[in-house]
Parts: sequence; structure tokens; C-alpha cells
Amino acid sequence: MRVFRKVVLPVAWVAIFATIAVSLAVMAFGNDDPEPPRSGLTPTGKIPVSNAGVSRGTIENTLTLRGTIEVDAPVTAKADHDGVVNHFFLPVGAKVKVGEPIFQVKSEETEAPTGDDEEEAKPQVRYYNVLATKAGRIASYAKELDDPVTKGDAVATVRLDTYRATGSIKPVDQYRLLHMPRSARVTITGGPKPFSCGDLAIGDPVTDTTNTGDGAGDAGQIDPSGYTGPGDGEGGEGGGGASIACRVPDDVRVFDGLAMTMSINAGRAEDVLVVPITAVRGVVGTGTVWVVTNGEPTPRRVRLGLSDGQNVEIRKGLKEGEEILEFVPGASPEDLNGDMGQGVG
Repeated sequence: MRVFRKVVLPVAWVAIFATIAVSLAVMAFGNDDPEPPRSGLTPTGKIPVSNAGVSRGTIENTLTLRGTIEVDAPVTAKADHDGVVNHFFLPVGAKVKVGEPIFQVKSEETEAPTGDDEEEAKPQVRYYNVLATKAGRIASYAKELDDPVTKGDAVATVRLDTYRATGSIKPVDQYRLLHMPRSARVTITGGPKPFSCGDLAIGDPVTDTTNTGDGAGDAGQIDPSGYTGPGDGEGGEGGGGASIACRVPDDVRVFDGLAMTMSINAGRAEDVLVVPITAVRGVVGTGTVWVVTNGEPTPRRVRLGLSDGQNVEIRKGLKEGEEILEFVPGASPEDLNGDMGQGVG
């Protein structure tokens, strides 16, 4: 025991501390590790050359967009004759039905004398009712009783009870909707069951002018909210794309600001020739692919059909089993990142 304490134990401690010291020195000053193995690949930013086969498949051109439920913009009821406001048929806040009078204009009109009668013609008093062409509520009046008005003056504002589902579509995805369906399928999480939303159109809702009136004379005017057909769709990629909207049915209970998902089915093609959309230059009507023969790519014109954003239908120009380049020659990664017709299929 005395030998263990005086000889063995001190020697063991010295060995332990020596090992620790050597390890620390190697960690601090040693750099003898070999360089990590290299793969031999150098980043170039170019798409590697690879081939894709022409095969048969199904293309379902279904575009899914996110958006919101929005109440239609208020409309104004305008006077269409000079005169004075003679009567308000409804108070502010009251409901108004289509065809119901909103206000009345009293107008004095002087007719020119006829024949040899040189007496000055007396003014004729006429009354013109302005009728509602959209149902809603009277939000406000811009005039008071007996206030003078001229033709075109906005007198009343009607807050509508109709809604639309509105989303944003990328300009490149508009190519997938060249044959615009009339409706879309709208889903609201936690809301009513999915419903069909009609009057589908690209472009912002606009204000139209419709003449309505009373049998007493010419009609009054009210500007109802309506839709254009496919419009310019300005906005670009940076601006979030064009607006696409559809009309929510009157019997579906919704609220302004609800989040929704819009699914647009623009066609389906079964058992057709398909290729990756990355292999085609051009996305509408006709395009170009590069057919690989004996290892050499040769450009060939093809006729295009439906696209689901990942694959495109080939209607003419290729045969099943042919090999083509999977990527357009010279394409950069940015070209393949959503700018060649990709979408939600």
C-alpha cells in the first residue's frame, strides 16, 4: 500500500496530465489534417444536360389561388335632370330593393312656342324618380330637400349586400386561362360548404351606368357595380399580378375580409402526349423542343395544348418514346423558377 501511494499513484497522475497537455497542444497548433475530398464539381449556374422521354399521361389544368371575400363597392344614385331635390323616399340606413325609388327631382322645363303663338311659353313642372338597380342599404345622402341639382350630380350612396371572391393571378398563369371557364370553386375554412362562384373574370370590378326611371318622364341614373371581361391585367410579377374575381351567390352567407381558396378548372386532357414544361420554349399555341438523335439535340416545332404548370400537352410534332432535352438549352435556374408557366395543378 505504501508503494502504491508513493510510486504508482504519482506516476499515474503525471501520465494523465501529460496526455492532456499534449492533446491541448495539438488542438492549438496542429494543422496536419488533409484537405476534405472534393467532388470535382464547380458551381456554374447552368442547368445540367439531361433528357426526358415523351410519354402519355393526363393533364388537368386546375389553378388554385388564395384570396379574400370582399363586399362590392358602394354605388351612387345620380340626378339626370336639372332641378331641385323634391323628396326622399327612404331614410339613411333603410333597405332598398331593386326598382324601388330612392329620391325625386322636381324640374321646371320650358317648351318653345309653336305656330304663330307669340306668347311666352309657361314652364312645365315635371317630376323624375331615381330607382335602385341594386339591392342594399342607403348609406348617405349628399343633398338635402330643396337643394338644387344638375344632371349627373351624385345624390345618394347605396351600400350593397353582394360579395365577390377576389384573388391575384400571375401574368404567366393567365395563359392557362385563355379559355376562361364561367365559374370557380370557392372554399372558406370554417365557413359554408364549398360553393360555385359565377361570373368569373380577370380584371377589376368597374362601375357601370344604367338608366332607370319612373313612368312620369325620363329615367334617373344609378351606377351599379359590375364586371368587365378579361382585362389588361396590369401589375406584373412584382405587383402581385392581375385581379381575378367571381360573384358569390346571394344564398351563401359570407362576410367581408374572409380568407378563401379559389379553384379554377380550365380543362382536362386524358391519354395525351406530355413533356415537362421546362423542355419547351414557349407556352401558348406553338413552341420548340430539342429532340435528341444519336446524342445530338435538334430543335423541332410542336403544337401545344393544356398545361398544369409542370407538364404540357403535345398535340403535334412528337411521337411517344422520343427523347428530348429536359431543359431548354441556355436556360438559367431563374427561368425555371416559376417563369415558364408553373402553377398549382
